[in-house]
Amino acid sequence: MTDVDTTTSIDLLTAAHGSPSPETVDAVVAHLRLEQRIGSNAALADVTDVLEQAYADLGELFGVDGAGVVMVDSGTHGLRTLLASWPFPAGATAAVTPSEFGPNLDVFTFAGLTPVGLQVDEHGVLDLDAFARRLRTNPPDLVHLTHLASHRGLVQPVHEAVTMCRAAGVPLWVDAAQSFGHLDTAFGADAVCAPARKWMHGPRGAGVVALHETAWSRLRPFRPRHATGDGPIDALRFGETSTAVRIGFARAVRAHLEHGPEQVRARLAAAGDALREVVRGMPGWDLVDHPAASGALVGLRPNHGQDVEAEHARLASEYGITTTACLPWRAAEVDEPLLRLAPSAPLTPAQTDCLRSALG
Repeated sequence: MTDVDTTTSIDLLTAAHGSPSPETVDAVVAHLRLEQRIGSNAALADVTDVLEQAYADLGELFGVDGAGVVMVDSGTHGLRTLLASWPFPAGATAAVTPSEFGPNLDVFTFAGLTPVGLQVDEHGVLDLDAFARRLRTNPPDLVHLTHLASHRGLVQPVHEAVTMCRAAGVPLWVDAAQSFGHLDTAFGADAVCAPARKWMHGPRGAGVVALHETAWSRLRPFRPRHATGDGPIDALRFGETSTAVRIGFARAVRAHLEHGPEQVRARLAAAGDALREVVRGMPGWDLVDHPAASGALVGLRPNHGQDVEAEHARLASEYGITTTACLPWRAAEVDEPLLRLAPSAPLTPAQTDCLRSALG
Protein backbone atom coordinates (compact mmCIF):
# COMPACT_ATOMS: atom_id res chain seq x y z
CA MET A 1 0.00 0.00 0.00
CA THR A 2 1.48 3.37 -0.98
CA ASP A 3 0.63 7.03 -0.38
CA VAL A 4 -2.22 6.15 1.95
CA ASP A 5 -3.39 8.63 4.57
CA THR A 6 -4.08 6.29 7.48
CA THR A 7 -6.46 8.82 9.01
CA THR A 8 -8.83 8.28 6.08
CA SER A 9 -8.28 4.58 5.37
CA ILE A 10 -11.67 2.91 5.20
CA ASP A 11 -12.59 -0.66 6.08
CA LEU A 12 -15.66 -1.60 4.01
CA LEU A 13 -15.28 -5.35 4.53
CA THR A 14 -17.72 -6.04 7.37
CA ALA A 15 -19.83 -8.21 5.05
CA ALA A 16 -16.75 -10.39 4.57
CA HIS A 17 -15.22 -10.38 8.04
CA GLY A 18 -16.11 -7.92 10.76
CA SER A 19 -13.13 -7.43 13.07
CA PRO A 20 -13.55 -9.14 16.46
CA SER A 21 -13.35 -6.88 19.50
CA PRO A 22 -10.39 -7.11 21.89
CA GLU A 23 -12.77 -8.69 24.44
CA THR A 24 -13.71 -11.42 21.97
CA VAL A 25 -10.07 -12.14 21.17
CA ASP A 26 -9.26 -12.19 24.89
CA ALA A 27 -12.04 -14.73 25.48
CA VAL A 28 -10.56 -17.06 22.84
CA VAL A 29 -7.04 -16.75 24.20
CA ALA A 30 -8.17 -17.17 27.81
CA HIS A 31 -9.88 -20.44 27.00
CA LEU A 32 -6.83 -21.75 25.16
CA ARG A 33 -4.75 -20.96 28.22
CA LEU A 34 -7.31 -22.74 30.39
CA GLU A 35 -6.95 -25.82 28.16
CA GLN A 36 -3.19 -25.52 28.51
CA ARG A 37 -3.46 -25.55 32.31
CA ILE A 38 -6.14 -28.18 32.96
CA GLY A 39 -6.71 -30.01 29.67
CA SER A 40 -9.35 -29.58 26.99
CA ASN A 41 -11.99 -31.88 28.50
CA ALA A 42 -11.85 -30.24 31.90
CA ALA A 43 -11.83 -26.81 30.28
CA LEU A 44 -14.96 -27.69 28.32
CA ALA A 45 -16.72 -28.75 31.50
CA ASP A 46 -15.65 -25.46 33.08
CA VAL A 47 -17.44 -23.34 30.44
CA THR A 48 -20.67 -25.31 30.03
CA ASP A 49 -22.65 -22.45 31.56
CA VAL A 50 -21.11 -19.98 29.08
CA LEU A 51 -22.17 -22.13 26.13
CA GLU A 52 -25.67 -22.62 27.56
CA GLN A 53 -26.02 -18.86 27.87
CA ALA A 54 -24.84 -18.51 24.28
CA TYR A 55 -27.54 -20.95 23.11
CA ALA A 56 -30.16 -18.85 24.92
CA ASP A 57 -28.74 -15.61 23.49
CA LEU A 58 -28.70 -16.98 19.95
CA GLY A 59 -32.22 -18.33 20.35
CA GLU A 60 -33.37 -14.84 21.30
CA LEU A 61 -31.76 -13.35 18.20
CA PHE A 62 -33.35 -15.94 15.88
CA GLY A 63 -36.76 -16.18 17.55
CA VAL A 64 -36.42 -19.82 18.65
CA ASP A 65 -35.93 -21.72 21.90
CA GLY A 66 -32.25 -21.81 22.85
CA ALA A 67 -32.58 -25.57 23.22
CA GLY A 68 -32.77 -25.71 19.42
CA VAL A 69 -29.50 -23.87 18.80
CA VAL A 70 -26.39 -25.66 17.55
CA MET A 71 -22.95 -24.14 17.10
CA VAL A 72 -21.14 -25.17 13.93
CA ASP A 73 -17.98 -24.15 12.07
CA SER A 74 -19.56 -21.78 9.50
CA GLY A 75 -22.82 -20.91 7.80
CA THR A 76 -22.10 -23.32 4.94
CA HIS A 77 -21.22 -26.06 7.41
CA GLY A 78 -24.57 -25.37 9.04
CA LEU A 79 -26.43 -25.84 5.76
CA ARG A 80 -24.57 -29.07 5.03
CA THR A 81 -25.31 -30.30 8.56
CA LEU A 82 -29.01 -29.61 8.04
CA LEU A 83 -29.11 -31.44 4.73
CA ALA A 84 -27.32 -34.43 6.24
CA SER A 85 -29.80 -34.55 9.13
CA TRP A 86 -33.15 -33.71 7.50
CA PRO A 87 -34.39 -36.45 5.15
CA PHE A 88 -35.91 -35.39 1.84
CA PRO A 89 -37.50 -37.66 -0.77
CA ALA A 90 -35.68 -38.52 -3.97
CA GLY A 91 -36.06 -35.74 -6.51
CA ALA A 92 -36.82 -33.13 -3.84
CA THR A 93 -36.89 -29.45 -4.83
CA ALA A 94 -35.50 -26.39 -3.02
CA ALA A 95 -37.25 -23.17 -4.04
CA VAL A 96 -35.02 -20.08 -4.14
CA THR A 97 -35.02 -16.51 -5.45
CA PRO A 98 -32.52 -15.20 -8.03
CA SER A 99 -30.59 -13.46 -5.23
CA GLU A 100 -29.85 -16.77 -3.48
CA PHE A 101 -26.19 -17.08 -2.51
CA GLY A 102 -24.67 -19.10 -5.33
CA PRO A 103 -22.63 -21.62 -3.28
CA ASN A 104 -25.82 -22.66 -1.48
CA LEU A 105 -27.11 -23.96 -4.81
CA ASP A 106 -24.01 -26.12 -5.10
CA VAL A 107 -24.70 -27.56 -1.64
CA PHE A 108 -28.31 -28.35 -2.57
CA THR A 109 -27.29 -30.03 -5.81
CA PHE A 110 -24.61 -32.08 -4.09
CA ALA A 111 -27.21 -33.25 -1.53
CA GLY A 112 -29.57 -34.35 -4.31
CA LEU A 113 -32.05 -31.45 -4.20
CA THR A 114 -32.97 -29.57 -7.36
CA PRO A 115 -33.07 -25.76 -7.02
CA VAL A 116 -36.18 -24.21 -8.58
CA GLY A 117 -36.98 -20.53 -8.99
CA LEU A 118 -39.48 -18.38 -7.11
CA GLN A 119 -41.15 -15.38 -8.70
CA VAL A 120 -39.87 -11.95 -7.67
CA ASP A 121 -40.84 -8.36 -8.41
CA GLU A 122 -38.90 -5.91 -10.57
CA HIS A 123 -36.49 -5.24 -7.70
CA GLY A 124 -35.75 -8.90 -6.94
CA VAL A 125 -37.99 -9.20 -3.87
CA LEU A 126 -40.09 -12.34 -3.41
CA ASP A 127 -43.58 -11.81 -4.87
CA LEU A 128 -45.76 -12.82 -1.92
CA ASP A 129 -48.95 -13.22 -3.98
CA ALA A 130 -47.20 -15.53 -6.44
CA PHE A 131 -45.57 -17.29 -3.51
CA ALA A 132 -48.95 -17.97 -1.91
CA ARG A 133 -50.21 -19.48 -5.18
CA ARG A 134 -47.08 -21.62 -5.45
CA LEU A 135 -47.56 -22.98 -1.94
CA ARG A 136 -51.16 -23.88 -2.75
CA THR A 137 -50.73 -25.37 -6.19
CA ASN A 138 -47.18 -26.70 -6.50
CA PRO A 139 -45.39 -26.60 -3.14
CA PRO A 140 -41.66 -27.32 -3.16
CA ASP A 141 -40.12 -29.71 -0.66
CA LEU A 142 -38.14 -26.83 0.83
CA VAL A 143 -38.09 -23.04 0.61
CA HIS A 144 -34.68 -21.47 1.17
CA LEU A 145 -34.28 -17.69 1.35
CA THR A 146 -31.11 -15.65 1.60
CA HIS A 147 -32.40 -12.94 3.94
CA LEU A 148 -29.97 -10.21 2.84
CA ALA A 149 -28.19 -10.72 -0.47
CA SER A 150 -24.41 -10.94 -0.34
CA HIS A 151 -23.84 -8.59 -3.29
CA ARG A 152 -26.31 -5.70 -2.83
CA GLY A 153 -28.81 -4.21 -0.40
CA LEU A 154 -31.75 -6.54 -1.06
CA VAL A 155 -33.79 -7.99 1.81
CA GLN A 156 -36.30 -10.80 1.34
CA PRO A 157 -39.57 -10.74 3.37
CA VAL A 158 -38.65 -13.67 5.58
CA HIS A 159 -41.06 -12.82 8.41
CA GLU A 160 -44.04 -13.02 6.03
CA ALA A 161 -42.70 -16.12 4.29
CA VAL A 162 -42.31 -17.94 7.62
CA THR A 163 -46.01 -17.47 8.41
CA MET A 164 -47.06 -18.59 4.93
CA CYS A 165 -44.81 -21.65 4.85
CA ARG A 166 -45.80 -22.80 8.32
CA ALA A 167 -49.48 -22.60 7.37
CA ALA A 168 -48.75 -24.59 4.20
CA GLY A 169 -46.63 -27.20 5.98
CA VAL A 170 -43.57 -26.41 3.85
CA PRO A 171 -40.22 -26.06 5.67
CA LEU A 172 -38.49 -22.70 5.34
CA TRP A 173 -34.75 -22.38 5.92
CA VAL A 174 -32.92 -19.07 5.94
CA ASP A 175 -29.37 -18.02 5.10
CA ALA A 176 -28.77 -15.16 7.54
CA ALA A 177 -25.06 -14.75 6.77
CA GLN A 178 -25.43 -11.06 5.94
CA SER A 179 -28.31 -10.22 8.29
CA PHE A 180 -27.17 -11.82 11.56
CA GLY A 181 -26.05 -8.98 13.81
CA HIS A 182 -27.16 -6.53 11.11
CA LEU A 183 -30.94 -6.78 10.67
CA ASP A 184 -33.80 -8.24 12.71
CA THR A 185 -33.48 -12.03 12.43
CA ALA A 186 -36.01 -13.07 15.10
CA PHE A 187 -38.36 -14.57 12.52
CA GLY A 188 -38.66 -18.07 14.00
CA ALA A 189 -37.97 -19.92 10.74
CA ASP A 190 -37.74 -23.72 10.75
CA ALA A 191 -33.96 -23.39 10.41
CA VAL A 192 -31.50 -20.52 10.11
CA CYS A 193 -27.78 -20.72 9.34
CA ALA A 194 -25.21 -17.96 9.86
CA PRO A 195 -21.48 -17.50 10.45
CA ALA A 196 -20.01 -15.63 13.41
CA ARG A 197 -17.40 -13.62 11.51
CA LYS A 198 -19.36 -10.95 9.64
CA TRP A 199 -21.72 -8.43 11.24
CA MET A 200 -21.62 -10.21 14.62
CA HIS A 201 -17.84 -9.60 14.72
CA GLY A 202 -17.12 -13.08 16.06
CA PRO A 203 -14.08 -15.24 15.32
CA ARG A 204 -13.64 -17.14 12.09
CA GLY A 205 -14.43 -20.85 12.32
CA ALA A 206 -17.73 -20.48 14.18
CA GLY A 207 -21.32 -20.40 13.07
CA VAL A 208 -24.83 -21.32 14.14
CA VAL A 209 -27.86 -23.36 13.15
CA ALA A 210 -31.04 -22.29 14.93
CA LEU A 211 -33.99 -24.69 14.70
CA HIS A 212 -37.59 -23.93 15.57
CA GLU A 213 -39.03 -26.53 17.95
CA THR A 214 -41.64 -27.56 15.37
CA ALA A 215 -38.78 -28.77 13.16
CA TRP A 216 -36.93 -30.93 15.69
CA SER A 217 -38.98 -34.02 14.94
CA ARG A 218 -37.93 -33.85 11.27
CA LEU A 219 -34.26 -34.33 12.14
CA ARG A 220 -32.47 -37.66 11.75
CA PRO A 221 -28.85 -36.77 12.59
CA PHE A 222 -25.94 -39.15 12.76
CA ARG A 223 -25.41 -40.35 16.33
CA PRO A 224 -22.20 -42.23 17.21
CA ARG A 225 -22.45 -44.92 19.86
CA HIS A 226 -20.65 -42.81 22.46
CA ALA A 227 -22.76 -39.67 21.95
CA THR A 228 -24.27 -38.07 25.03
CA GLY A 229 -27.86 -36.85 25.31
CA ASP A 230 -31.03 -38.25 23.81
CA GLY A 231 -32.58 -35.80 21.35
CA PRO A 232 -31.60 -34.71 17.82
CA ILE A 233 -30.19 -31.39 19.02
CA ASP A 234 -27.90 -33.24 21.44
CA ALA A 235 -26.66 -35.35 18.53
CA LEU A 236 -25.97 -32.27 16.42
CA ARG A 237 -24.06 -30.62 19.27
CA PHE A 238 -21.90 -33.66 19.94
CA GLY A 239 -18.42 -33.91 18.46
CA GLU A 240 -14.93 -32.49 18.32
CA THR A 241 -14.61 -28.75 17.81
CA SER A 242 -12.69 -25.66 18.87
CA THR A 243 -14.24 -24.71 22.18
CA ALA A 244 -12.08 -21.58 22.34
CA VAL A 245 -13.53 -20.26 19.09
CA ARG A 246 -17.06 -20.94 20.33
CA ILE A 247 -16.34 -19.13 23.58
CA GLY A 248 -15.21 -16.16 21.49
CA PHE A 249 -18.45 -16.41 19.52
CA ALA A 250 -20.41 -16.48 22.78
CA ARG A 251 -18.60 -13.31 23.92
CA ALA A 252 -19.39 -11.52 20.66
CA VAL A 253 -23.08 -12.45 20.87
CA ARG A 254 -23.30 -11.34 24.51
CA ALA A 255 -21.65 -8.02 23.62
CA HIS A 256 -24.15 -7.55 20.78
CA LEU A 257 -27.05 -8.02 23.21
CA GLU A 258 -25.44 -5.74 25.79
CA HIS A 259 -25.03 -2.99 23.19
CA GLY A 260 -28.66 -3.44 22.16
CA PRO A 261 -29.60 -5.08 18.83
CA GLU A 262 -31.99 -2.24 17.98
CA GLN A 263 -29.27 0.33 18.54
CA VAL A 264 -26.82 -1.69 16.44
CA ARG A 265 -29.37 -1.99 13.63
CA ALA A 266 -30.07 1.75 13.77
CA ARG A 267 -26.34 2.56 13.56
CA LEU A 268 -25.85 0.27 10.57
CA ALA A 269 -28.98 1.61 8.85
CA ALA A 270 -27.63 5.14 9.30
CA ALA A 271 -24.26 4.07 7.91
CA GLY A 272 -25.89 2.53 4.85
CA ASP A 273 -28.23 5.47 4.23
CA ALA A 274 -25.35 7.94 4.42
CA LEU A 275 -23.15 5.83 2.16
CA ARG A 276 -25.88 5.50 -0.47
CA GLU A 277 -26.28 9.27 -0.50
CA VAL A 278 -22.53 9.60 -1.14
CA VAL A 279 -22.46 7.16 -4.07
CA ARG A 280 -25.93 7.86 -5.58
CA GLY A 281 -25.42 9.57 -8.91
CA MET A 282 -21.63 9.43 -8.67
CA PRO A 283 -20.08 9.34 -12.17
CA GLY A 284 -18.94 5.89 -13.18
CA TRP A 285 -21.14 3.91 -10.80
CA ASP A 286 -24.78 2.87 -10.47
CA LEU A 287 -26.31 1.98 -7.13
CA VAL A 288 -27.92 -1.48 -7.42
CA ASP A 289 -29.56 -1.72 -4.00
CA HIS A 290 -33.31 -2.00 -3.52
CA PRO A 291 -34.87 1.51 -3.55
CA ALA A 292 -35.90 1.05 0.09
CA ALA A 293 -32.71 -0.75 1.13
CA SER A 294 -31.97 -0.97 4.83
CA GLY A 295 -28.67 -1.78 6.42
CA ALA A 296 -25.04 -1.10 5.61
CA LEU A 297 -24.40 -3.43 2.66
CA VAL A 298 -24.17 -1.37 -0.54
CA GLY A 299 -23.73 -2.66 -4.08
CA LEU A 300 -22.36 -0.67 -7.06
CA ARG A 301 -22.26 -1.49 -10.76
CA PRO A 302 -19.65 0.17 -13.01
CA ASN A 303 -21.19 2.09 -15.93
CA HIS A 304 -18.03 3.26 -17.72
CA GLY A 305 -16.54 -0.15 -18.46
CA GLN A 306 -14.37 -0.34 -15.36
CA ASP A 307 -12.85 -3.67 -14.37
CA VAL A 308 -14.29 -4.22 -10.88
CA GLU A 309 -11.45 -6.46 -9.73
CA ALA A 310 -8.92 -3.86 -10.88
CA GLU A 311 -10.90 -1.08 -9.16
CA HIS A 312 -11.05 -3.14 -5.97
CA ALA A 313 -7.24 -3.47 -6.03
CA ARG A 314 -6.72 0.21 -6.92
CA LEU A 315 -8.93 1.44 -4.07
CA ALA A 316 -6.89 -0.59 -1.59
CA SER A 317 -3.44 0.28 -2.90
CA GLU A 318 -3.98 3.98 -3.62
CA TYR A 319 -6.49 4.99 -0.94
CA GLY A 320 -6.51 2.31 1.73
CA ILE A 321 -10.17 1.54 1.00
CA THR A 322 -10.94 -2.15 1.35
CA THR A 323 -13.95 -3.42 -0.59
CA THR A 324 -15.23 -6.68 -2.09
CA ALA A 325 -15.37 -7.53 -5.79
CA CYS A 326 -18.57 -9.56 -6.13
CA LEU A 327 -18.21 -11.91 -9.10
CA PRO A 328 -21.15 -13.56 -10.92
CA TRP A 329 -20.87 -16.82 -8.95
CA ARG A 330 -22.52 -15.05 -6.01
CA ALA A 331 -26.07 -15.23 -7.36
CA ALA A 332 -28.03 -16.01 -10.51
CA GLU A 333 -29.07 -12.37 -10.79
CA VAL A 334 -25.46 -11.17 -10.90
CA ASP A 335 -24.56 -11.00 -14.59
CA GLU A 336 -21.44 -8.85 -14.18
CA PRO A 337 -19.04 -8.07 -11.32
CA LEU A 338 -20.25 -5.63 -8.67
CA LEU A 339 -18.37 -3.63 -6.05
CA ARG A 340 -19.57 -4.16 -2.47
CA LEU A 341 -19.14 -1.59 0.29
CA ALA A 342 -19.95 -2.65 3.87
CA PRO A 343 -19.01 -0.27 6.72
CA SER A 344 -19.49 -1.15 10.37
CA ALA A 345 -20.28 2.45 11.31
CA PRO A 346 -21.08 5.76 9.56
CA LEU A 347 -18.09 7.22 7.73
CA THR A 348 -16.39 10.30 9.10
CA PRO A 349 -16.35 13.47 6.95
CA ALA A 350 -12.69 12.79 6.06
CA GLN A 351 -13.51 9.23 5.05
CA THR A 352 -16.46 10.41 2.98
CA ASP A 353 -14.23 12.88 1.11
CA CYS A 354 -11.66 10.13 0.54
CA LEU A 355 -14.30 7.78 -0.88
CA ARG A 356 -15.69 10.46 -3.20
CA SER A 357 -12.20 11.18 -4.50
CA ALA A 358 -11.41 7.50 -4.96
CA LEU A 359 -14.61 6.55 -6.80
CA GLY A 360 -15.17 9.77 -8.69
